[in-house]
Amino acid sequence: MPSRAAAAPNWEGEMRGDPWPIFTTLTLAPDAPTGTLDLNGQKLELTDVIWSGERLTANAKGSRGPIPIEAMRTDDRLIGTLRGQTERPFELRAFVLPKAAANRLEAWRQDVDALATRFAAADRSFSPDARVRFQEALRSLRREIPRLNDNQIIARMAAAIALADNAHTRLYLLRNRTALRRLPIRLWWFGDDLRIVRAPRDQAGFLGCRVTAIGGVDAATAKRRVAPLFAGNASWQTYKSSYSLSSPDALQGVGVITDADRVKLTLADCPAAGQVTMATPALVPSDKAVEAWWDLSPLKAATGDWVQALDDKRASLPLHLRQPDHNYWYEALSGTNALYVNYSRSQEDATETTAAFADRVLAEVARTKPSALILDLRFNTGGNLELGRDMMQRLEQATRGIPRYIITGRATFSAGITHLASWREAGNVTIVGEPAGDRLDMWAEGGNIRLPNSGLDAHFANAAHSYSPTPCPPDVACLDMASPDIAPDIPLTERWADYRAGRDVALEAIMADLARRGS
Repeated sequence: MPSRAAAAPNWEGEMRGDPWPIFTTLTLAPDAPTGTLDLNGQKLELTDVIWSGERLTANAKGSRGPIPIEAMRTDDRLIGTLRGQTERPFELRAFVLPKAAANRLEAWRQDVDALATRFAAADRSFSPDARVRFQEALRSLRREIPRLNDNQIIARMAAAIALADNAHTRLYLLRNRTALRRLPIRLWWFGDDLRIVRAPRDQAGFLGCRVTAIGGVDAATAKRRVAPLFAGNASWQTYKSSYSLSSPDALQGVGVITDADRVKLTLADCPAAGQVTMATPALVPSDKAVEAWWDLSPLKAATGDWVQALDDKRASLPLHLRQPDHNYWYEALSGTNALYVNYSRSQEDATETTAAFADRVLAEVARTKPSALILDLRFNTGGNLELGRDMMQRLEQATRGIPRYIITGRATFSAGITHLASWREAGNVTIVGEPAGDRLDMWAEGGNIRLPNSGLDAHFANAAHSYSPTPCPPDVACLDMASPDIAPDIPLTERWADYRAGRDVALEAIMADLARRGS
């Protein structure tokens, strides 16, 4: 008689998706014919779960009715198929959640073990040598947990994951999640100057101050010390440091400061110049993404009563800071026949679908026949690259024969680089600004392994993106392009004086180049 035979209650691995593999977790109730199927965060209830020997059958509750599941268990693997409208094969690994930790040390060791086993099994971005160093770093950390505080342990885990040398492979701490405390200031690098661009109203005197030292460590050195927390190129490290340098927990974790509850800053170039001590507010955890570039615009609302460095210029902001709440928009530049298109997030906007926007901007191109196109990707940190691919292809085809510019920056990342590389591959485009926030070849997609005690999410990558002429890795899902490079043709760095004056040096450089061309 069929029965629910004793079996591992938890399984995780990959299900075939289109175009990317889908990270899948199957959890079975030990004493009932039920469970859950998690597909990259989408949870489906399971019913009719039956084990017959090594064969598993179940139904997942889909929006259009039951979705049959059939699988066979072989040792620690569960190999089967989800038979929906499209059959999706999967191969899952058994895993056992640890028992409740008896104390703090055991809790952290369980989290480290989850990285060494479940995370390591899911990720594909580590080279063989990097994987060895990752496991060595975790073993060392596990031994040294008794002498480390929590922030040091978190920093060591983040640094171990960053050994993948892949910016998508990371411990979510401050951008995709808010898991560490931050000071009541927001920072941005203007060349070599670290400036305060946003602060609470009762500390408005800090606006514009240059942070020369944190805890007695000069800003440049502090930046180098927080760099190992996240992988990435120099541009991405600069972007991520805006978060880490404002987080006392991160700063303590890497040894910049010793007391995470009070932080001494040395300020210059402002009325508040000198040493100040800031108390660290309580953590307000969040699973919502926070972009550091939002703090550059006074029009992006902040939680609480904050002031921003350009509050006095709200009526005359540079174009790229005027609509921070919209993922995409366009504007014909006054005094020229150039069309400016801003694409700051590869995600559906709350007011208009990407497809509708694409139709609208293409109609504008057909109607006005612009003399030049300016595509601003400097703040596009990614999202769903599939949403904008059709729009980018249509826009590229419709603007052939006219000067075309793409503005990039340290926050051009992930899907933002996908679109950048597609334009570079097509040709006849001038890149202006800072270098983008990643290389042409990367690992991405993936999912999260939630550590059992801290609750931190470790994000792994499992699909390849090969945007250089180098071929895709064998036997993996991969998006292949042949972009020669994505380095700026007109490299620029925005200085504090430019920003404070309300200038956009990238757009000014484009206008100068058009004038030189006689366009």
